[in-house]
Amino acid sequence: MSWLLSRYGNRTVTYSNMGQYSGSMGVTLLWILLWISRSGQGLSAEQLSKKIVFLAETNDNNRVTLQVSPAVPKGTAHQWMWTSHDGRHSNTSVAQITSSMNRSPSWNTQAPFSQGTGYDLSMQTKQENAGEFVLMQTKPASAVLARFEVFSFVVKATPNYYGNKVYLGSDVSVLCEVSHIPDGAILQWERDGDSTSNTTLFYNKRAHMIIHTVDQNYQGRSNCSFRLNGQLLSTVYTTLNVQTGTFSNPLIHLFRESSNSSEVKLICRSSSPSSSYRRAEWTVSRSTTSVTLTSSDKVRSDRFSSPSFNGHDFPLHVSPVTFEDSGVFTCFFEQHRFSSVKITTIRVSESGGPPGGQPVVVRCEVSEVSTDPVTLAWMRMEGSRWLLVKQDVLTKSHPNRTLSVTLPSLRSDQLHWQCAVFTEGMLRMTASLTLTLPTQTTMSSMTDDCLWTVVIVGCIAMVVAGVLVGALVFYLKRKKTAVTNLPLTQKNDPVYDNATDPRRDQESQKGQTGEDENEEVHYSEFALGEPRLGDTNRVTARSNQESAVIYSTLNI
Repeated sequence: MSWLLSRYGNRTVTYSNMGQYSGSMGVTLLWILLWISRSGQGLSAEQLSKKIVFLAETNDNNRVTLQVSPAVPKGTAHQWMWTSHDGRHSNTSVAQITSSMNRSPSWNTQAPFSQGTGYDLSMQTKQENAGEFVLMQTKPASAVLARFEVFSFVVKATPNYYGNKVYLGSDVSVLCEVSHIPDGAILQWERDGDSTSNTTLFYNKRAHMIIHTVDQNYQGRSNCSFRLNGQLLSTVYTTLNVQTGTFSNPLIHLFRESSNSSEVKLICRSSSPSSSYRRAEWTVSRSTTSVTLTSSDKVRSDRFSSPSFNGHDFPLHVSPVTFEDSGVFTCFFEQHRFSSVKITTIRVSESGGPPGGQPVVVRCEVSEVSTDPVTLAWMRMEGSRWLLVKQDVLTKSHPNRTLSVTLPSLRSDQLHWQCAVFTEGMLRMTASLTLTLPTQTTMSSMTDDCLWTVVIVGCIAMVVAGVLVGALVFYLKRKKTAVTNLPLTQKNDPVYDNATDPRRDQESQKGQTGEDENEEVHYSEFALGEPRLGDTNRVTARSNQESAVIYSTLNI
């Protein structure tokens, strides 16, 4: 893989120019007047603005120079001010320059900076030297004469190479890092001018890209582009050359997510298409056991499958990948080992959460950690960029292979998560996890339905209660009115009813017979109200007639 930096950012924007000395008295006088006018105003206008990008290298002989036009600096004293992108320096004076009409400028510089030609500032192409540089005039008046924004590019790749070629079937991980990402800047990997469909991640001023299971289809150029407000400042090109066979490959280490939709393809291929091996097989080793998965005689076994063996190519396809698929997969052509791939699986999960607003726990688990430390990082999408929430470095002796994040309550801005796996600072895999609020639309409709139900039931209850209270009040009022309108005797006295002998009625019809009327009349008293004191049993003479009247009281 080769790298090439193409610079588009060395563009100069000139806001004003005092002109050059022409030798003419009129022009000179005009220049002096303008200079005095500018000096009186503090010379606040910037003369020069540039953006420069350099590829950071370890070679001390490579340098970058901030070039200033000879017509810009005036006055007798100047200095270069530096604010580094990494935050270690702020408005630091790195060079002081004094000049006069009779001699060349005198420099006093601070390492790692040095004098260039004229007022130019030179520096090594080190990542830490990137920053904002300002050339100022300090005498006779203070003024900003030039401003440079210097960005450094760092490019790295996983060491999956044999000579200048990438191992066939390996994962290639590359990153490009810029020293500063200002507002409106975009850093991304592209392939032939289009955004790549491979796994990409922009995080912490770095653009990562993984090309999974490389083969000849991925040969060609990819580039990392740095744009600012739509303007292309620079591009780092990388050219990928892939081996044609796997026989010389060392142990290839792949990281894969275990999920229902995950898959992996393992390549086992002879570099010579004319090879005519008669038998091939794939085996997997876990702990001390080894199992044959597919062979030229049996091309399918459960989730493992291979095409018919053609004598020189016998890939293995695993779908879906489970967490227990971690192990070493080996391909043999007859008795010769042609490929050996180690797979480490990753799985993400969630637990807890609604109902009741319970805490949510997201987990990222790695199947094993070998001699190389593994960094797990949970990231949450914030806007269009990933925000690091928690990370941990796992080693072989690490007692826990899980990274967990607990969310006290789930919010709408905490739904999109990604677990990233790094080794030696290079991205190896990402596993996404999307959380869902407790069916937000359903819950909102359920809430509305419940609210309407409560309102309706409450209204009905109020109406029924009102009717019942009204009926009760009406009933009590009527009862009170009825009792009040009764005569006193009806309220308190017993009610009397006359009961006569039927025979008396029959005999009374003989009115013309003149029979004796001295009959006994019997009265029964029915007390429907409260009997008064002393009236319980009484006998009263109704008349002076000879007939005896007998009263009897029956209390009901």
